Amino acid sequence: MKLSIIIPVYNVEDYIEKCILSLEVQDISSSDYEIIVINDGSPDNSREIILKLSRQFSNIILIDQENKGVSSARNAGIDQATGEYLLFIDPDDYVEANSFLRILKAATENIAQVVFLGYKFLNADHSIKKQVFFTEEKGRMYAGVDAYAVSRGDGTTDPDRSWAILYKRNFINSNQLRNIADVPYLEDGEFIARVLCLAERCIFEGGPFYFRTTRKGSATNSGLFYSDRAIKGFIRAADNLFKFQQNKSLIESQREFLNQPISKFVLLAVNSSMANNSGLNLNEVITTLEKLGLVKCPLKGCNKYYRRDGFFFNISPSVYTIYKPVWSVIDKIYFRLFKVHP
Repeated sequence: MKLSIIIPVYNVEDYIEKCILSLEVQDISSSDYEIIVINDGSPDNSREIILKLSRQFSNIILIDQENKGVSSARNAGIDQATGEYLLFIDPDDYVEANSFLRILKAATENIAQVVFLGYKFLNADHSIKKQVFFTEEKGRMYAGVDAYAVSRGDGTTDPDRSWAILYKRNFINSNQLRNIADVPYLEDGEFIARVLCLAERCIFEGGPFYFRTTRKGSATNSGLFYSDRAIKGFIRAADNLFKFQQNKSLIESQREFLNQPISKFVLLAVNSSMANNSGLNLNEVITTLEKLGLVKCPLKGCNKYYRRDGFFFNISPSVYTIYKPVWSVIDKIYFRLFKVHP
C-alpha cells in the first residue's frame, strides 16, 4: 500500500462527496491507496453518503466513533493506516486530478519524511484567493526546522497546517507522533511543530495539488477562537510543546526551533482571553500560564512578529493589553497603504 488518506468527518454532507470523488480520479491503481474516513459522530447525512461511495469504490474504509474531535479522528486514521505515506485531507477540500503518481514519485525518490505540497486557497465563490506551489524550493532537501520557516513564507500569515503534506508513516509511528486531544482550534500547528522538530528529510514538491475551500460554519470561520474551549486548547498546546522541548534527545537547534510555536500558542491564549467577555479572562489565563512555567515567551529564534509581540508580553501582561490593540490598528492602516505589514 503506497498511500493512506485520512479524512475526519463531521457535518459536511454538502462537501464530502466532492472531496472523495477527487481522490478517486487519480493516476495510480485504486489498490495502491486507501481512503480512511472517520465519521466523528456526525449527526447529518455524511455517513450515508460515505457508505454509498464505499459501495462504488472498494478502497474506502469507514470508521465510526462517537464525537471526540478532529484530533482524535485523525489519530484513529493513523492507527488504521497501512500505506507507506500518510495524507490528511479536510472533508470540505479536494485535490487535483491525476496527481498522486507525481507526488509519490517525489516522495520516494527523495526518501522524504515530509513532503510539502502546493495548494490554492479558494474564496466562497471558488475564485482563487491565494496559491502557493513552492516552485523555487523544488529539488532542495531541508531539515524540518528549516522547512518550517520556508513553508511560512514571509510570516505575515500563519499557514501552520497538517493538510497538503505527505508524511512517511514509519517516521510518524517510530516517533510516536499523534495529535493531542482537546485542542479544538489550530491544532495543526502543535502537531506539525513536533513533526518538523524531528524530521531530517523534508522537500517541497513544487506543483499544484490541494484546494482549500472557504466554508461557513467551519472552525476557521466561526467564533470558536474566542471560546473557553479554544483558550484552554491553546494553553494545552503550549504546555505540550514546552514539555516536548525538555526531551533530552533534542539538540539545541531543535529546542530553539520550538520557541516560536510555544510563544505562538501562549499569545493565542492571551489574545483570545482579551476578547472573551463572558468566559475565561486574562487574569485567569495568566495564572494558569504561571503555574505551567509559561508566563514568559521564549523568543530566541522567533521571527520578527513573535519577537515583537512576545517582547511586550514579557514586559508584563498589562503592557501587552495596551500595546496589542494599538499595534493592530497601525498594522491594518499600514497594510492598506503599502500592502505589507510593518
